[in-house]
Amino acid sequence: MKLTHDFEHQIWKLLKDHHLDEVPSYVLAVSGGLDSMALMHVMSVVRPQAILKVLHYHHGDSPELNNFRKESLIFVKQQAKAIKNAKFVSAKSSHPLNSEAEMRDARWSFLRQNREENEAIVTAHHMDDWVETLALKLIRGVSETGFLAFQVWNHEIFRPFLNKNKSELREYAEARNLKWIEDPSNSKDHYLRNWLRETWFKDLEKKVPGAYHNFSRSLLHLVSELSLENSFELHYFGENADDGLDRAWYLGLSEKDQLKALALFLQTSGTQEMSRGQLEEIRKRLDKNQKDLTFEIIRKWVINAKQIMLK
Repeated sequence: MKLTHDFEHQIWKLLKDHHLDEVPSYVLAVSGGLDSMALMHVMSVVRPQAILKVLHYHHGDSPELNNFRKESLIFVKQQAKAIKNAKFVSAKSSHPLNSEAEMRDARWSFLRQNREENEAIVTAHHMDDWVETLALKLIRGVSETGFLAFQVWNHEIFRPFLNKNKSELREYAEARNLKWIEDPSNSKDHYLRNWLRETWFKDLEKKVPGAYHNFSRSLLHLVSELSLENSFELHYFGENADDGLDRAWYLGLSEKDQLKALALFLQTSGTQEMSRGQLEEIRKRLDKNQKDLTFEIIRKWVINAKQIMLK
């Protein structure tokens, strides 16, 4: 293996540091944009013998985005064909997905359905994505546990670009003469994330030069400190999350730790987006003395005398 760019050496080192350098196959989330095309290329360079399952999700028919989505599907398929050990897999939503949350949930469901037990899902999330997500969590309301969701490797998802910013990915893509497709919806500011990125952060930087860098570093430092302070282990009724939380253990926690346990349980079960208000409401429902209980907040909760389960 010959690595000729410092960026590639850094990604290879991350794989080794997390003991992912000998994994026989990876599940790559590839949309066709700059970030994911850089991901597909660098993974093909640093792991040339591994199987790369290139997964592309079509979010359903949309009058404004039909051409873009069709073009992206064809483009990613063609680019994957050029990689020796790549296997292209795609799926399309049977109905239009309108909100960011719907699209995200559909993509993650697709990725997890196509992941084998020992495979890592590899995404192109970078530092700027992380900062945007943290800012959105603050705006919508978040518990301290909600701040801990993003990790480079959580034993399911590998995010090798998490310590890179967008400009570093662009520099690498241009150095390697990569092609990509720009998503026209990224410029529409009716999505709050896009407004933050294209308007608020840019206006902040104009008003106070260097403010975005300081804001980003402060947020990431806060997350790092919280991670050190919040070591917390869930107690399951059985061997894993599928068996649900041990209800007796949960009821013995303080209110603060109950909220933390609920957030971690949701995250462990594949749900990353939640507000503090939703967690408070779930905790109130679970505080009742009913032996058997079923309700829906974020997910479907099924509770009996001994277990707190998600369906």
